[in-house]
Amino acid sequence: MSRPASKRIERVEVELAERGPALRGFHVRGIEPKGEERARELVLRGWVLPQAEAALAVELLHDGAVVARAPVELPRPEIAAEQEGLAHAASCGFQCRLDLGAAEGTVALELRAVLDPISRVPLAKVTAEVAAPEAERVSVVIPCFKQAHFLPEAIESVLAQDAGAVEIVVVDDGSPDNVGEVAARYPGVSCIRQPNGGLAAARNTGLERAEGEFVLFLDADDRLLPGAIRHGLEALGERPEAMMAAGTWELIGEAGERLPADPPRQPEEAFPALLESCFISTPAAVLYRRALFAEIGGFDPSVSASADYDLYLRTAAAYPVCLHEHPVAEYRRHGANMTRDPALILAAETAVLERQQPLVREDPELREALERGLERSRTYHGERLRLLEGSER
Repeated sequence: MSRPASKRIERVEVELAERGPALRGFHVRGIEPKGEERARELVLRGWVLPQAEAALAVELLHDGAVVARAPVELPRPEIAAEQEGLAHAASCGFQCRLDLGAAEGTVALELRAVLDPISRVPLAKVTAEVAAPEAERVSVVIPCFKQAHFLPEAIESVLAQDAGAVEIVVVDDGSPDNVGEVAARYPGVSCIRQPNGGLAAARNTGLERAEGEFVLFLDADDRLLPGAIRHGLEALGERPEAMMAAGTWELIGEAGERLPADPPRQPEEAFPALLESCFISTPAAVLYRRALFAEIGGFDPSVSASADYDLYLRTAAAYPVCLHEHPVAEYRRHGANMTRDPALILAAETAVLERQQPLVREDPELREALERGLERSRTYHGERLRLLEGSER
């Protein structure tokens, strides 16, 4: 399977603003990207010279939101030579960068100078044309509830991918924090807000909006590893009959630090292993064909705590599954996801497993695998529930 192309910036136009009384002069130009990895990065270079004090920074805005910021501190000796006696002329240069990998078509931006914590002066209007590649389109759905502080890392891990025409859909599931504001910092990222309905409902909302041939569900507190989408596309490309490809993952802590853990091992066959345990710890490890959901439906909100496990089982029961050893995601362990209600999870996981009874009834090995899975779930979550109840006494 050939490597899919990335989006490219085809054209950048800069329209300078009229110089106001606060500035002695300024200039802005777009720099043509060099190299495949830079082809989607907008680079603006120039200088800005206020009448009095040096400018603090330049800001790039999209739809009124600041999406990039760069200090005004680069050497500009030619400006200093023209402005003798003006000390801040020697370091009035800047270079501002913005990844437009999530955008497509015409992107309109504004560049302004930050003179002090309150004052802003317009410098230029910038228009970039971003071409969509002729490649597989991948939609990454990021549901978010009370995780806005992690959301930039999730989005940026998607923007860093090296394959596919990536679409990012953030679903603000009635979150009380600033999910929409964070998503707006990234041109091309869609954000849908809905009343809080739980993780399964949020994923389904994102799925309805998604336009890609392939879909990946990334929790807002997790991150994709470099090459994640490429590995998934390659695995599915090698097995056209498969609807799902799953890689491995690594554990990280709340601050993003690597946590010690045994590396996950992939079983030989997905369905029997899933009956015994949900060995796929994070949905971010899985890439789906979009066509799957027209066949078996989306996530079931009635078992929202284990809706991803339910989807894995329904998929593996009906279609081949590609399991590969490439680490593709970072699964974050932190207080908010380690204290989930064990009683709720036990009830959801038991319901999900018991749905498999009709499928395994005639197969002794699968039936035994299911029985082991039910026993494991009752033992593990039952013990967690007893410990929790004991600590509350």
